[in-house]
Amino acid sequence: MAKEIKIITKNWEIPNISDIESYLNNGGYLALKKVLREMSPSEVLSEVKISGLNGRGGAGFLVGKKWELAKEQKTKEKYFICNLDESEPGNFKDRLIGERNPHQLIEGIIISCYAIGAQKAFIYLNGKFKQLERILKIAIEACYKEGLLGRSIMGFAFDLELEIFCGAGAYICGEESALVASISGQRGEPSVRPPFPCQCGLDGKPTVVNNAETIANLPWIIKNGGKKFSLIGMKESPGTKLVCLDGSVKKPGVYEIPIGFSVEEVINNQGGGIKPGTEFWFAQVGGASGNLVPAKFLGEMPSYAKTSKIPLGTGSILVFDKFQDIKKIMLSWINFFQRESCGKCVPCREGTFRLKSILERLADNQIDRNDLEDLEKLIWTLDHTTFCALGKFSVNAIKDVIRYGFCPELASGKENNF
Repeated sequence: MAKEIKIITKNWEIPNISDIESYLNNGGYLALKKVLREMSPSEVLSEVKISGLNGRGGAGFLVGKKWELAKEQKTKEKYFICNLDESEPGNFKDRLIGERNPHQLIEGIIISCYAIGAQKAFIYLNGKFKQLERILKIAIEACYKEGLLGRSIMGFAFDLELEIFCGAGAYICGEESALVASISGQRGEPSVRPPFPCQCGLDGKPTVVNNAETIANLPWIIKNGGKKFSLIGMKESPGTKLVCLDGSVKKPGVYEIPIGFSVEEVINNQGGGIKPGTEFWFAQVGGASGNLVPAKFLGEMPSYAKTSKIPLGTGSILVFDKFQDIKKIMLSWINFFQRESCGKCVPCREGTFRLKSILERLADNQIDRNDLEDLEKLIWTLDHTTFCALGKFSVNAIKDVIRYGFCPELASGKENNF
């Protein structure tokens, strides 16, 4: 059974927890005090490595490993960026973290900066989140007044400046090198890697980019220890996950659950089951870029392990029922990716446009065999030749539609080569 353990959402129901007084009265910034008083940066890094914390933005990269790469760089000036862009359909957990408990996020940012040796940090915020921007500005101002930001934080020899940078809500800027380019004043496009931003990022300096949910785990890890965190969830994917459950379920919402849950458990236990009068068809795990889960795989457990049959990604679960039109669903997916393509590489810029044209003809029941052949070629091209992962993401779900036979018109009568 998928039980809820509260690490990130523990204080969300406390009145006025977004105010610094309430946060301090409920144990806020005690983890930061412990870090500054009792731990060296290397000890903080070691604790995070022991925890096994994976990045919660989608890729699941080990946080300790990324921090270590930045810490190894022999430059005095380093940067830290909290990624709060969250522009993918189906994901709304990071925005809630900032709105419900901004100081937990800020405390995690300060701890992160101390560990890697950064004295300048940014919160890269989706510019459409106006309410969240106001909440974060108030929280940051309060931290400066309380001596939690600025020079000699809490009276210790550690300085940190934190500011908000508002992007335009471009999905591509969720990719860390495109995000760094955006903050630098350049067009938000991914760059060649390596070097990775944690080695050479903003202004050519080591720059660590972590997702907001990732950062929100850090105060708990410092207070309770990395070992205790590592015992929650799965061995290769420890801790809890904020799951955005939506679609044809009785109780949509954001639920914090130890990793190791099955899609079926979340739908039935947290979501209260499928909506009356509908019948389950498939679920999509990880947002618009995620894979589809048909009924026969509902018992599988999504995770960040390389061997996982269902990549956990951002952790969202969108449930579809059999009364929905798969042609319109596919068109909505490709509309999003075609709109959000940065246009840097030809396969993605032209491929998503041509794929959209085919799916529009499919929706109008005008597709022919030539379209089916072109569709297969386009899917392979987007999956294998684009500059960054956006092209691959754009066809993940469409490949599964064909693989599981959700759209009979796309059955080519032969085994697909993608």
